[in-house]
Parts: sequence; structure tokens; C-alpha cells
Amino acid sequence: MSSVRIPVILLIALLLSGCMTVAEKEAIEALPMYGQPELVRSDYLKSQDDAFIRQINYRYRGDLARASREWSGQALDILRLGDPDSAMRRLNRAWLLDKQNYQVYWGFAQVLVIRDELSEAAEHLERALELVDDPYQEPALLTDMGTVYSLLGTEAEALQTGQGQALFEQANARFSAAVVLDGTYLPVWQRWARSLYRQGDYRAAWEKVAQARQRGARDLSSRFLQELSARMPDPSGD
Repeated sequence: MSSVRIPVILLIALLLSGCMTVAEKEAIEALPMYGQPELVRSDYLKSQDDAFIRQINYRYRGDLARASREWSGQALDILRLGDPDSAMRRLNRAWLLDKQNYQVYWGFAQVLVIRDELSEAAEHLERALELVDDPYQEPALLTDMGTVYSLLGTEAEALQTGQGQALFEQANARFSAAVVLDGTYLPVWQRWARSLYRQGDYRAAWEKVAQARQRGARDLSSRFLQELSARMPDPSGD
């Protein structure tokens, strides 16, 4: 019985001593990479991190890269269930295991988009692109990057920061790169069409819709097509 109670008593003692409150610990765990490097990791938390890594290293027989991939995959499953905070905690664990895992940074970005922290999301997507080692996933990553830059461009235009056009150009560049890698990846055409709609380039948006249809897309948003038609009728007459 004492073997169960001692860790609990130790934790309570640490909390009561002012080392860290539960709320503070949860706030740090909700940040990508635990807020590092801006936030300095305490010695106590570093020791917890080291203990976790040793445990996983033993369980996975030294293959921390595989462990990190599994944990980041689990995080995305959690995110799909609608729990971004728990997903972030799992992603941070995956990051501890392998800081070269591109999936972790991609996951950080997805959580940050949900939180409407688009600039931070873009930074993590850029890091993911630097590290991505799976050619099959790269078009999807580039498509997400294009989408985030497009949303940032829309924000910049609304705030009149003068950066909107440059951000839209970055979005178009990412979409174009995705198409070069795999033109059969249908989401890129649909996302690009939406981005061009935000830019006010309705003819080009219709061109991307046509490209999606030619490649067999059947799930184009009827609401989006109605909005686009209100701005400019479909040049193809469909």
C-alpha cells in the first residue's frame, strides 16, 4: 500500500511547496514543446521527462523513433475525437521521444489551427516540411500549409496589414508544389479553389474546381460552389 501512496504524497508535497501548481503544469503541457525554448523546463520536470524516455526506450527496445511515430499517430486519433488538449499532451510526449519526427510538428500545427493560432501553426508546418521523410505524405502536408497561409492572408487583408498578397502568394506556391508532387491528390484542388476564392480570383477558382472534377472528385462542397457561383457563374456551364 505504501508503494502506491508515496508518489502521491511526493506530488502533493511538490505542489504545496510552490514548485508548480496543477494549473501551471496543465498550461505548460498545452503548449507545443512545453513552450520551449521560451519557457525554461524546471529540473523536476526534466527528471520526469528523462524517466518517461527511459521507460519508453525499454518498452520499444531502443527504437524511440518508432515509439514517437506511434504516439503522434495516437495524438491525431485523439484530435479527431475532438480533444485537442489531450492530443497536444500526447504530441509533446512524442516530441520528447524524437525531435526529428515531422508528424509531431504537423500535429502541433493542426491543434494550433483549431485554437486559431495560425501564425504559430505555419511555423510548425515549415518545420515539418524540413523534416518530412515520407514522399507519400508530402502533398498532404503542402496542402495544409497552403490552407494555413491562405487563412493568414485573409486575416491580413481584413486587418489591412499590407501582408495579404504575400501570404496568398505563399499559399499558391505550396498548393502548386503539392500538385507537382501528386496531381491525383484531390484535396489540394478543392483547397486551392477555396483559397483562390478568398483571393477574389474566381475564374482561377473555377479552374481548380474543373481540375478536381476531371480527376473524379464527387464531394465538392455544394455551399462553396453556390458561393462561388454567386460571385461568378461556372464558365463551363455545368
